[in-house]
Amino acid sequence: MSRLKNIYDQQKKSVALGKLLGRGGEGAVFEIIGSPDLVAKIYHPEKAQERKEKIAAMIAANIQSRVGNAAFPVSALFDGGGGFAGFTMRRVGKQKPVHELYSPASRRNEFPNADYRLLLRTSLNIAKAVAAVHAAGCVIGDLNHSGILVGGDATATLIDCDSFQFAKDNRLYHCTVGVPDYTPPELQGKSFASTIRTQNHDAFGLAVAIFSLLFLGRHPFSGRYLGRGDMPEERAIAEYRFAYSTDRARTQTEPPPFAPTLSYVPADCAAAFEACFGPAGPNNGRPKAADWVSLLQRAESQLVKCSASAAHFHFSSAPNCPWCRLEKAFPGFVAFPVPLVVDTAAPADLGQLIAAIRGVRDPGIAPALGTAMPVIQSSPNVQNKGALDSSATQFIGATLGGIIATILLRLEAVPSSMGVIALGASAYFALRNPNQQHANSPRSHQLKQAWNQIEQRYRKDGDNSRFGDARRNAELHIRELNELPNEEARLLADLARRQRDIQLKHFLERFTIVSAKIKGVGGGKKATLRSYGISTAADVTKQRIEQIPGFGPVTAGQLVSWRSGLERRFTFNPNLPVDPNEIARVRSDVFQKRTSLESALRDDLTSIRTVAAEIERSRGDLTTRARSIWVELKQAEADEKVRVFGDVTARRWVFGVTCVASLMVVGAMETSKVPVAPATRISSQSLGNSATPIPTPAVTPIKSVSTPSTSAGPSGASQSAIVATQPYTPTPTPLTAPAVTSIDATSNRSTSVRPNDASQLATARVPPYSLELPEQTNVIPQPPPSLTATPLPPPQEIAPIPSPSPELLSSSSTSPMDGVGADPAISRLSELGYSAGNSPRWDGDNYAALREFKIINHLPADSQMDVITAQTLKSPRAISRTKSFLGGWAPDSNCPQGAQLNISVREAQTDGGLCTFDAFLPSRVGWVVRGHCQVGTNRWPATITFRVSGRELVWSSAKGKSTYYRCG
Repeated sequence: MSRLKNIYDQQKKSVALGKLLGRGGEGAVFEIIGSPDLVAKIYHPEKAQERKEKIAAMIAANIQSRVGNAAFPVSALFDGGGGFAGFTMRRVGKQKPVHELYSPASRRNEFPNADYRLLLRTSLNIAKAVAAVHAAGCVIGDLNHSGILVGGDATATLIDCDSFQFAKDNRLYHCTVGVPDYTPPELQGKSFASTIRTQNHDAFGLAVAIFSLLFLGRHPFSGRYLGRGDMPEERAIAEYRFAYSTDRARTQTEPPPFAPTLSYVPADCAAAFEACFGPAGPNNGRPKAADWVSLLQRAESQLVKCSASAAHFHFSSAPNCPWCRLEKAFPGFVAFPVPLVVDTAAPADLGQLIAAIRGVRDPGIAPALGTAMPVIQSSPNVQNKGALDSSATQFIGATLGGIIATILLRLEAVPSSMGVIALGASAYFALRNPNQQHANSPRSHQLKQAWNQIEQRYRKDGDNSRFGDARRNAELHIRELNELPNEEARLLADLARRQRDIQLKHFLERFTIVSAKIKGVGGGKKATLRSYGISTAADVTKQRIEQIPGFGPVTAGQLVSWRSGLERRFTFNPNLPVDPNEIARVRSDVFQKRTSLESALRDDLTSIRTVAAEIERSRGDLTTRARSIWVELKQAEADEKVRVFGDVTARRWVFGVTCVASLMVVGAMETSKVPVAPATRISSQSLGNSATPIPTPAVTPIKSVSTPSTSAGPSGASQSAIVATQPYTPTPTPLTAPAVTSIDATSNRSTSVRPNDASQLATARVPPYSLELPEQTNVIPQPPPSLTATPLPPPQEIAPIPSPSPELLSSSSTSPMDGVGADPAISRLSELGYSAGNSPRWDGDNYAALREFKIINHLPADSQMDVITAQTLKSPRAISRTKSFLGGWAPDSNCPQGAQLNISVREAQTDGGLCTFDAFLPSRVGWVVRGHCQVGTNRWPATITFRVSGRELVWSSAKGKSTYYRCG
């Protein structure tokens, strides 16, 4: 303290230090009593000698006189022993660190009248200040948010100028400090003691400051990393991962949720950010400070006011208002508060305005247009009575040609192509419009179309629904206006009820994260928090913190603990009145709403009057025009009624009905001549056995046939049969019109159907498949219908085949086999590694193995054994389980920790997350699966490709590619 009492200037005059204004790692800043325009920076004793020569060189260069918006040293200060103590500099007015302007919470307290225009103008003034420093031959080096002070009038001043890089008399004085989140990629992690800074390095820090202002405190490299693991901000800067870049494939980073993107700023500004934060930046590719001055001056001319909020301004090129979007995404968040407006105007006479709105006459429902038309008794012209249309002969001939073409097609007497051509030619000549005016487009048809058009327009333009909508909209505004006093009272009462919460919020907003000392939360994490809109203690909640990538429960707990400690220091004062600013804000909002509603009501009056007049005028004009068309239409209809084949529409109906009728008549005649083939009895043995002719005794006709149930015979062999009426023949002969046996792949049932008869006679279970495909199906031949059948014995019941147990059926939608005993398919599945071979019968494990086999071999994902599955299973090219993606895998080929990734046909699971598979897609390069992945609470849809080569598995998706090795 004694040292501070003995401070002298270069003339050895005593300098009286006043109140402490600020303290830092190098020293402290004091006001100077008697010199309100100056302040004194006094170094700590161990720092003074390091800065002595540099400060003397800056003072000798008289930089302060050339740069008016930076606080350069003015004169040196010495202690009582004559040692260098510090320097004086220009005192900055009521300005605050620029980070107070970044965040909406701190901006609301420190800059209550700031809007986006002020942020843009502040960015421009910061660029001007940096350009002035560069013009003076200095490099800032440590350009960061704490070295920039800004005022409510958008002025900007650079401080800590004694740390700037400066050269004089061939000696370079380095800038030895730096903040990581403002340091360019090429300098990340380097020592600044001997690093030569350049204006291109300053350009990076300047762009970060401008970006943070234009994007409400968000850091350009703080976003959502799409790769694996965490991405600290310093590493993201070093790897050029600009979170807002359009080159998403390179950066693998995207902006925070609901944050504005580069599309919300002018295109030239967006290109400047891309150039500054991209890989080309270190090679003097970053825009200079003077370039930003030009860019931001042009951007100011592109600002427009939001149509939804008077407090919002955005660039005209933006797709929408970004601040409205943010406020909708985060209820309670206010990007920019509405300016306070004091009501000094006399109240408007709303009574007369409301009476005028309600006094406009409703046009009512429009009467039908036909009711307004006169009654016309028109007589046809004499020359049209009974007259044959001049084109009737051509129409009749073409219609006859169409009938003949239809009959020839039905009887297949000519090639189908010739029949179609003949029918098309007939239709063309029958339906084409003749040359005569009255037949080509009959007058009645033309007038009818004109009448329909004018009637449709009458219903549309004369409808009074538009008037009703305008009236309802006005009444809604009237009700809202009448409710405003009650709404204001409710809002003011709510302020009183929330007095404690409001006081607590204002108390917590005084504590900024950037200036707090929180364990485990350094500068990088503070910048990330600011990018996610968390800048004060009032913004801190456990849920919001844990949603930020890289912030786990530990960090969230530290921040919540910090906030809780501040809350314990809060004391509620019930006697403290409600903040007058809050009351004024409520009344200002109500006044703004009242003004808006009054303006809307005036517009409603104009709209209602205009709509009513338009409806009346439209109805009158259209009725007059329709009356003349009506008279002509009735006369034309009378003339057309007495003309033969004069109406083109009638011709189309006649031609179409005639051709269809001919087709139906000929078809009915052909059907009556087709002999009905008697049904046959079909017997099928196991598909794995060779079929031999089986003589079948004659049976009596079965009056009703029902679907047989299945059961196991004594020997366990399976049988199936379809029984129908059939004459007996002692010797099998080739069958000329056999019954067709079809197999339903989904139900494993066979169906016997007669030729030209789609009715199903009976169904039965198909016996179990075997790997040996059947060569043929034997059918008992059918003799001609003329043979006499011998009396048949009574029908006999056929034993049903066995069915699997319900447990097995529940494991698969369709059972491939229902037989008993060993099955070669199960042995083959075991050979390929899908089945353990513990059971020779089809149980749940074997069905699951069959489904795995089908998925791996690109067949439908079910447990059904069909012909294609049997062929694939039998093929030497069948893919075994060990050559698929199934099994356990590890990122290390030696599997030191065992399988860390386990994949089945249903899911892929690790200790950290789970991917469930919904569908397998066709692929020639491996397997493509579509599903959903989840890590913690983060869940997303995924399309994954598996490629297997030997022991290697390559996993590919939109999030990247990884290689694993089979374990075991």
